[in-house]
Amino acid sequence: MKKIIFAAVLISLAVIFRTIGHIAPNVEYVTAAALLAGAYLGKKYAILVPLAIMVLSDTLIGNTNIFVFTWSAYLLIGCLGYLGGLRGKIIKATGAGILASLFFFLWTNFGVWALDSWAMYPRTLSGFIQCYIMGLPFLKLNLLGNLFFVPVSFGIVEMVKSVYASKSRAFNFLLRR
Repeated sequence: MKKIIFAAVLISLAVIFRTIGHIAPNVEYVTAAALLAGAYLGKKYAILVPLAIMVLSDTLIGNTNIFVFTWSAYLLIGCLGYLGGLRGKIIKATGAGILASLFFFLWTNFGVWALDSWAMYPRTLSGFIQCYIMGLPFLKLNLLGNLFFVPVSFGIVEMVKSVYASKSRAFNFLLRR
């Protein structure tokens, strides 16, 4: 039950930041939530948390055929949280957040170019390069968001774990994998 509550908190925060609390394009909490779910909640939640976030938020804000790329990117980022040995390692988690930004940029911009239903980029090498160049401002914002949200989120979890785990069994699930 405690894992479900923690997952619900992560999902709620990420949906809020993708919808009504939207700060700027690609400044999001989804990456931090996916990494936290993988690191602290396990394999099943590494997939379920980012999937729930994307289904709920895309239901509210919409998406295009690019959803195949955005959703799969966050699912893989959740797996990185699970496989990356990030539990209790804020600096390593921050590095994973940087890696996630770069992966998200490369993968989703490829999707924009490959599925270009708006005819923005020609299906040529120059169109491919132009797509990535035009995506650089989004990469910058995503990277800045992850450089804030990932270490702060992992730091908060570690702080809660250290304060309450010794006093209560309520947070013991954060201690073990």
